[in-house]
Amino acid sequence: MAMTTLRFIFISDPEKPVVTLKVPNEMLFQEALVMAAKKQDKDAAVLSATYPGGTPIAGGTVEEISDKSTNIHVIDPSIVG
Repeated sequence: MAMTTLRFIFISDPEKPVVTLKVPNEMLFQEALVMAAKKQDKDAAVLSATYPGGTPIAGGTVEEISDKSTNIHVIDPSIVG
């Protein structure tokens, strides 16, 4: 089973914490986002994920997302306002 390492950067937090996860390529990206959110004690339902350029990530598998970038920016609108 092929694995990919994703770096979730919580850019709306002042410290900009990073959660690194090694997950199967076949996993849905949303599942990986939930795992990263739990590591930061965040509610994944309110978070949005973008590529570093700001393009929203609509969904898909980890492999589909990582083809564009393995760095994921996570935004918490409750912090940003």
